[in-house]
Amino acid sequence: MRLGAACALLLVGAFAATVAVLLPTYVSDRLARTPLDIRTTTVAETPPGLGGDVLDTASIAGPGPLTVSTGVPLSVRRAITVEEPSDADRVTFQGASQVRRGDRPEETSLLTASVDRVTLDRRSGLPVEPAGTLQTSADAPAQPVPRTGLQQRFPFGTEKRTYSVYDATSQTSFPAEFVEETVVDGVTVYHFRSVIERYDLRRTTTSPINTVTLPAAKWGLGGDEPVTMTRWYSNTREIYVEPRSGSLIGGAEQPYQYFARDAARPEVTVLKASFALTEAGRVEQLNRARDAAQKLELLGRAPVIAGVVAVVALSGGTVLAVSAARRRGDASVRTAPSG
Repeated sequence: MRLGAACALLLVGAFAATVAVLLPTYVSDRLARTPLDIRTTTVAETPPGLGGDVLDTASIAGPGPLTVSTGVPLSVRRAITVEEPSDADRVTFQGASQVRRGDRPEETSLLTASVDRVTLDRRSGLPVEPAGTLQTSADAPAQPVPRTGLQQRFPFGTEKRTYSVYDATSQTSFPAEFVEETVVDGVTVYHFRSVIERYDLRRTTTSPINTVTLPAAKWGLGGDEPVTMTRWYSNTREIYVEPRSGSLIGGAEQPYQYFARDAARPEVTVLKASFALTEAGRVEQLNRARDAAQKLELLGRAPVIAGVVAVVALSGGTVLAVSAARRRGDASVRTAPSG
Protein backbone atom coordinates (compact mmCIF):
# COMPACT_ATOMS: atom_id res chain seq x y z
CA MET A 1 0.00 0.00 0.00
CA ARG A 2 2.82 2.41 0.84
CA LEU A 3 4.53 1.70 -2.45
CA GLY A 4 1.29 2.31 -4.36
CA ALA A 5 0.71 5.58 -2.50
CA ALA A 6 4.30 6.61 -3.17
CA CYS A 7 3.90 6.00 -6.91
CA ALA A 8 0.66 8.00 -6.96
CA LEU A 9 2.25 10.93 -5.14
CA LEU A 10 5.30 10.87 -7.41
CA LEU A 11 3.05 10.92 -10.48
CA VAL A 12 1.05 13.83 -9.05
CA GLY A 13 4.27 15.66 -8.20
CA ALA A 14 5.71 15.14 -11.67
CA PHE A 15 2.51 16.38 -13.29
CA ALA A 16 2.34 19.43 -11.01
CA ALA A 17 5.99 20.23 -11.73
CA THR A 18 5.31 20.07 -15.47
CA VAL A 19 2.31 22.37 -15.05
CA ALA A 20 4.38 24.83 -12.98
CA VAL A 21 6.98 25.01 -15.75
CA LEU A 22 4.67 25.17 -18.77
CA LEU A 23 1.78 27.23 -17.42
CA PRO A 24 3.57 30.62 -17.52
CA THR A 25 4.28 30.03 -21.20
CA TYR A 26 0.64 29.06 -21.76
CA VAL A 27 -0.60 32.15 -19.93
CA SER A 28 1.67 34.43 -21.93
CA ASP A 29 0.82 32.78 -25.23
CA ARG A 30 -2.93 32.32 -24.77
CA LEU A 31 -4.16 35.06 -22.48
CA ALA A 32 -1.67 37.87 -23.01
CA ARG A 33 -3.16 38.69 -26.40
CA THR A 34 -5.70 41.27 -27.46
CA PRO A 35 -9.13 39.57 -27.69
CA LEU A 36 -10.69 39.19 -31.14
CA ASP A 37 -14.28 39.72 -29.99
CA ILE A 38 -14.06 43.41 -29.08
CA ARG A 39 -17.11 45.43 -30.10
CA THR A 40 -17.73 48.58 -28.11
CA THR A 41 -19.12 52.10 -28.41
CA THR A 42 -17.99 54.97 -26.20
CA VAL A 43 -19.05 58.60 -25.95
CA ALA A 44 -16.96 61.50 -24.70
CA GLU A 45 -18.63 64.82 -23.95
CA THR A 46 -17.84 68.37 -22.95
CA PRO A 47 -18.64 69.25 -19.31
CA PRO A 48 -22.33 70.02 -18.70
CA GLY A 49 -23.04 73.73 -18.90
CA LEU A 50 -19.63 74.61 -20.37
CA GLY A 51 -19.43 73.28 -23.90
CA GLY A 52 -16.70 74.24 -26.34
CA ASP A 53 -15.88 76.73 -29.08
CA VAL A 54 -16.47 75.78 -32.72
CA LEU A 55 -15.91 77.58 -36.01
CA ASP A 56 -19.27 78.08 -37.72
CA THR A 57 -18.62 76.54 -41.14
CA ALA A 58 -21.62 78.36 -42.63
CA SER A 59 -19.80 81.65 -42.07
CA ILE A 60 -17.04 80.63 -44.47
CA ALA A 61 -19.31 81.14 -47.48
CA GLY A 62 -21.32 83.93 -45.89
CA PRO A 63 -20.85 87.66 -46.52
CA GLY A 64 -19.39 88.63 -43.16
CA PRO A 65 -16.31 87.60 -41.20
CA LEU A 66 -15.77 84.10 -39.82
CA THR A 67 -17.76 83.49 -36.67
CA VAL A 68 -17.05 81.14 -33.75
CA SER A 69 -19.86 79.66 -31.66
CA THR A 70 -19.01 79.47 -27.95
CA GLY A 71 -20.39 77.28 -25.18
CA VAL A 72 -21.51 74.61 -27.65
CA PRO A 73 -22.24 71.16 -26.15
CA LEU A 74 -20.07 68.70 -28.06
CA SER A 75 -19.72 64.92 -28.16
CA VAL A 76 -17.34 62.39 -29.70
CA ARG A 77 -18.83 58.99 -30.44
CA ARG A 78 -16.47 56.10 -31.25
CA ALA A 79 -17.55 52.61 -32.34
CA ILE A 80 -14.71 50.07 -32.21
CA THR A 81 -14.90 46.66 -33.91
CA VAL A 82 -12.43 43.92 -34.85
CA GLU A 83 -12.12 43.31 -38.59
CA GLU A 84 -9.94 41.35 -41.02
CA PRO A 85 -7.05 40.74 -41.15
CA SER A 86 -7.03 39.31 -37.62
CA ASP A 87 -5.39 36.05 -36.56
CA ALA A 88 -3.28 34.47 -33.82
CA ASP A 89 -0.68 37.24 -33.94
CA ARG A 90 -2.45 40.40 -35.13
CA VAL A 91 -5.73 42.23 -34.70
CA THR A 92 -7.28 44.88 -36.91
CA PHE A 93 -9.34 47.57 -35.23
CA GLN A 94 -11.85 49.70 -37.08
CA GLY A 95 -12.87 52.89 -35.34
CA ALA A 96 -15.80 54.92 -36.65
CA SER A 97 -15.81 58.38 -35.05
CA GLN A 98 -18.27 61.27 -35.17
CA VAL A 99 -17.97 64.71 -33.60
CA ARG A 100 -21.33 66.42 -33.17
CA ARG A 101 -22.65 69.62 -31.66
CA GLY A 102 -25.62 69.26 -29.36
CA ASP A 103 -27.29 72.60 -30.05
CA ARG A 104 -28.61 71.63 -33.48
CA PRO A 105 -30.91 68.95 -34.95
CA GLU A 106 -29.16 65.67 -35.68
CA GLU A 107 -29.27 66.16 -39.46
CA THR A 108 -27.19 69.36 -39.17
CA SER A 109 -25.16 68.57 -36.04
CA LEU A 110 -22.28 66.61 -37.60
CA LEU A 111 -18.92 68.41 -37.53
CA THR A 112 -16.53 65.64 -38.60
CA ALA A 113 -16.70 61.90 -39.29
CA SER A 114 -14.00 59.35 -40.01
CA VAL A 115 -13.32 55.65 -40.25
CA ASP A 116 -9.88 54.62 -39.02
CA ARG A 117 -8.37 51.14 -39.45
CA VAL A 118 -5.13 49.89 -37.95
CA THR A 119 -3.57 46.44 -37.56
CA LEU A 120 -1.73 45.80 -34.29
CA ASP A 121 0.43 43.09 -32.79
CA ARG A 122 -1.84 41.26 -30.33
CA ARG A 123 0.86 41.17 -27.64
CA SER A 124 2.76 44.46 -27.90
CA GLY A 125 -0.08 46.66 -29.17
CA LEU A 126 2.25 48.18 -31.78
CA PRO A 127 1.26 48.62 -35.46
CA VAL A 128 2.20 45.95 -37.99
CA GLU A 129 1.67 45.61 -41.72
CA PRO A 130 -0.56 46.29 -43.55
CA ALA A 131 -0.46 50.03 -42.94
CA GLY A 132 -3.45 51.75 -41.40
CA THR A 133 -6.04 53.63 -43.42
CA LEU A 134 -8.21 56.67 -42.82
CA GLN A 135 -11.47 57.65 -44.52
CA THR A 136 -12.84 61.13 -43.86
CA SER A 137 -15.47 61.38 -46.58
CA ALA A 138 -18.23 59.03 -47.71
CA ASP A 139 -17.52 60.10 -51.29
CA ALA A 140 -13.80 59.23 -51.20
CA PRO A 141 -12.03 55.93 -50.51
CA ALA A 142 -9.86 55.34 -47.46
CA GLN A 143 -6.27 56.49 -47.81
CA PRO A 144 -3.18 54.68 -46.47
CA VAL A 145 -1.80 56.36 -43.34
CA PRO A 146 1.49 55.06 -41.87
CA ARG A 147 1.34 54.28 -38.14
CA THR A 148 3.79 54.44 -35.29
CA GLY A 149 3.17 54.30 -31.57
CA LEU A 150 0.44 52.72 -29.50
CA GLN A 151 -3.20 52.97 -30.51
CA GLN A 152 -6.40 51.55 -28.97
CA ARG A 153 -4.46 49.83 -26.15
CA PHE A 154 -1.17 49.61 -24.24
CA PRO A 155 1.03 46.47 -24.05
CA PHE A 156 0.42 43.67 -21.57
CA GLY A 157 2.54 44.37 -18.52
CA THR A 158 2.55 48.15 -19.04
CA GLU A 159 5.51 49.77 -17.27
CA LYS A 160 5.97 53.10 -15.49
CA ARG A 161 7.82 54.76 -18.36
CA THR A 162 7.25 56.94 -21.40
CA TYR A 163 5.48 55.39 -24.41
CA SER A 164 4.92 56.67 -27.94
CA VAL A 165 1.17 57.12 -28.57
CA TYR A 166 -0.54 57.75 -31.90
CA ASP A 167 -2.61 60.92 -32.33
CA ALA A 168 -5.34 60.69 -34.98
CA THR A 169 -5.68 64.44 -35.61
CA SER A 170 -2.02 64.97 -36.47
CA GLN A 171 -1.58 61.42 -37.88
CA THR A 172 1.69 60.99 -36.02
CA SER A 173 2.91 59.97 -32.56
CA PHE A 174 3.86 61.86 -29.42
CA PRO A 175 5.34 60.80 -26.07
CA ALA A 176 2.98 59.81 -23.27
CA GLU A 177 4.82 60.22 -19.96
CA PHE A 178 4.02 58.24 -16.83
CA VAL A 179 2.44 60.49 -14.19
CA GLU A 180 1.35 58.33 -11.28
CA GLU A 181 -0.05 55.04 -10.06
CA THR A 182 -3.54 55.33 -8.64
CA VAL A 183 -6.54 53.19 -7.74
CA VAL A 184 -9.92 53.54 -9.49
CA ASP A 185 -12.80 51.59 -7.95
CA GLY A 186 -10.39 49.02 -6.57
CA VAL A 187 -8.39 48.63 -9.79
CA THR A 188 -4.74 49.67 -9.94
CA VAL A 189 -4.32 52.15 -12.79
CA TYR A 190 -1.33 53.87 -14.40
CA HIS A 191 -1.88 57.48 -15.42
CA PHE A 192 -0.03 58.82 -18.49
CA ARG A 193 -0.09 62.28 -20.03
CA SER A 194 0.62 63.25 -23.65
CA VAL A 195 1.11 66.94 -24.43
CA ILE A 196 1.04 68.39 -27.97
CA GLU A 197 1.95 72.05 -28.34
CA ARG A 198 1.46 74.30 -31.39
CA TYR A 199 1.80 71.54 -33.94
CA ASP A 200 1.76 72.53 -37.62
CA LEU A 201 -0.70 70.09 -39.19
CA ARG A 202 0.86 70.62 -42.62
CA ARG A 203 3.77 68.47 -41.44
CA THR A 204 1.87 65.17 -41.41
CA THR A 205 -1.65 65.67 -42.82
CA THR A 206 -2.98 66.67 -46.23
CA SER A 207 -6.21 68.41 -45.29
CA PRO A 208 -7.25 71.27 -47.63
CA ILE A 209 -7.82 73.52 -44.62
CA ASN A 210 -4.27 73.22 -43.28
CA THR A 211 -3.49 76.43 -45.15
CA VAL A 212 -6.31 78.84 -46.02
CA THR A 213 -6.18 82.16 -47.90
CA LEU A 214 -9.11 84.56 -47.45
CA PRO A 215 -9.65 88.30 -47.68
CA ALA A 216 -8.45 90.09 -44.57
CA ALA A 217 -12.01 91.16 -43.75
CA LYS A 218 -13.06 87.52 -43.67
CA TRP A 219 -10.50 86.90 -40.95
CA GLY A 220 -11.89 89.85 -39.06
CA LEU A 221 -8.82 91.98 -39.80
CA GLY A 222 -10.35 94.61 -42.11
CA GLY A 223 -9.34 95.27 -45.71
CA ASP A 224 -9.59 93.22 -48.86
CA GLU A 225 -6.00 92.04 -49.30
CA PRO A 226 -5.55 88.25 -49.18
CA VAL A 227 -4.27 86.82 -45.88
CA THR A 228 -2.99 83.26 -45.54
CA MET A 229 -3.25 81.44 -42.24
CA THR A 230 -2.09 78.03 -41.06
CA ARG A 231 -4.07 75.57 -38.95
CA TRP A 232 -2.29 74.74 -35.68
CA TYR A 233 -3.07 72.05 -33.14
CA SER A 234 -2.50 71.58 -29.42
CA ASN A 235 -3.81 68.93 -27.05
CA THR A 236 -3.32 67.55 -23.55
CA ARG A 237 -4.45 63.96 -23.31
CA GLU A 238 -4.86 62.09 -20.00
CA ILE A 239 -4.58 58.32 -20.46
CA TYR A 240 -5.48 55.74 -17.80
CA VAL A 241 -4.29 52.15 -18.24
CA GLU A 242 -4.83 48.91 -16.33
CA PRO A 243 -1.19 47.74 -16.42
CA ARG A 244 -1.54 43.94 -16.40
CA SER A 245 -3.81 43.79 -19.45
CA GLY A 246 -2.90 47.14 -21.08
CA SER A 247 -6.60 48.02 -21.25
CA LEU A 248 -7.55 51.70 -21.51
CA ILE A 249 -9.78 53.07 -18.75
CA GLY A 250 -11.49 56.40 -19.18
CA GLY A 251 -9.33 59.34 -20.11
CA ALA A 252 -9.77 62.96 -21.12
CA GLU A 253 -8.38 65.40 -23.68
CA GLN A 254 -8.34 69.12 -24.45
CA PRO A 255 -7.99 69.59 -28.22
CA TYR A 256 -7.40 73.08 -29.58
CA GLN A 257 -7.24 73.84 -33.30
CA TYR A 258 -6.88 77.38 -34.56
CA PHE A 259 -5.85 79.49 -37.54
CA ALA A 260 -2.95 81.86 -37.13
CA ARG A 261 -0.10 83.51 -38.97
CA ASP A 262 2.08 82.98 -35.91
CA ALA A 263 1.65 79.79 -33.87
CA ALA A 264 2.08 81.72 -30.64
CA ARG A 265 -0.79 84.10 -31.51
CA PRO A 266 -4.07 82.25 -32.22
CA GLU A 267 -6.46 84.30 -34.38
CA VAL A 268 -9.50 82.18 -35.32
CA THR A 269 -10.59 79.12 -33.36
CA VAL A 270 -11.51 75.98 -35.27
CA LEU A 271 -12.22 73.81 -32.22
CA LYS A 272 -11.50 74.28 -28.54
CA ALA A 273 -13.00 71.93 -25.96
CA SER A 274 -12.48 69.53 -23.09
CA PHE A 275 -13.76 65.98 -23.56
CA ALA A 276 -14.14 63.22 -20.99
CA LEU A 277 -15.63 59.76 -21.29
CA THR A 278 -19.19 59.45 -19.99
CA GLU A 279 -19.69 57.59 -16.72
CA ALA A 280 -21.35 54.67 -18.51
CA GLY A 281 -18.41 54.33 -20.89
CA ARG A 282 -15.88 54.61 -18.08
CA VAL A 283 -17.62 51.87 -16.06
CA GLU A 284 -17.80 49.59 -19.12
CA GLN A 285 -14.08 49.98 -19.82
CA LEU A 286 -13.21 49.57 -16.15
CA ASN A 287 -15.19 46.34 -15.84
CA ARG A 288 -13.63 44.92 -18.99
CA ALA A 289 -10.14 45.78 -17.73
CA ARG A 290 -10.89 44.32 -14.28
CA ASP A 291 -12.02 41.00 -15.80
CA ALA A 292 -8.91 40.76 -17.99
CA ALA A 293 -6.61 41.58 -15.06
CA GLN A 294 -8.28 39.04 -12.77
CA LYS A 295 -7.86 36.25 -15.34
CA LEU A 296 -4.20 37.07 -15.76
CA GLU A 297 -3.69 37.29 -12.00
CA LEU A 298 -5.45 34.00 -11.34
CA LEU A 299 -3.41 32.09 -13.89
CA GLY A 300 -0.33 33.98 -12.74
CA ARG A 301 -0.75 32.40 -9.31
CA ALA A 302 -1.40 28.92 -10.71
CA PRO A 303 2.28 28.12 -11.42
CA VAL A 304 3.15 28.95 -7.79
CA ILE A 305 0.36 26.73 -6.50
CA ALA A 306 1.39 23.94 -8.88
CA GLY A 307 5.00 24.32 -7.72
CA VAL A 308 4.00 23.95 -4.07
CA VAL A 309 1.88 20.89 -4.90
CA ALA A 310 4.82 19.41 -6.82
CA VAL A 311 7.24 19.88 -3.91
CA VAL A 312 4.81 18.41 -1.37
CA ALA A 313 3.81 15.48 -3.57
CA LEU A 314 7.37 14.62 -4.63
CA SER A 315 8.63 14.89 -1.07
CA GLY A 316 5.79 12.76 0.28
CA GLY A 317 6.17 10.22 -2.50
CA THR A 318 9.92 9.98 -1.92
CA VAL A 319 9.46 9.47 1.83
CA LEU A 320 6.85 6.76 1.27
CA ALA A 321 8.99 5.06 -1.38
CA VAL A 322 12.05 5.00 0.89
CA SER A 323 9.91 3.77 3.79
CA ALA A 324 8.41 1.02 1.64
CA ALA A 325 11.86 -0.05 0.45
CA ARG A 326 13.14 -0.25 4.04
CA ARG A 327 10.15 -2.32 5.14
CA ARG A 328 10.72 -4.72 2.28
CA GLY A 329 14.39 -4.95 3.21
CA ASP A 330 13.58 -5.66 6.85
CA ALA A 331 11.05 -8.27 5.83
CA SER A 332 13.66 -9.97 3.63
CA VAL A 333 16.10 -10.16 6.53
CA ARG A 334 13.51 -11.67 8.88
CA THR A 335 12.48 -14.34 6.39
CA ALA A 336 16.00 -15.26 5.24
CA PRO A 337 16.98 -18.96 6.19
CA SER A 338 19.53 -19.27 9.01
CA GLY A 339 22.89 -21.01 8.29
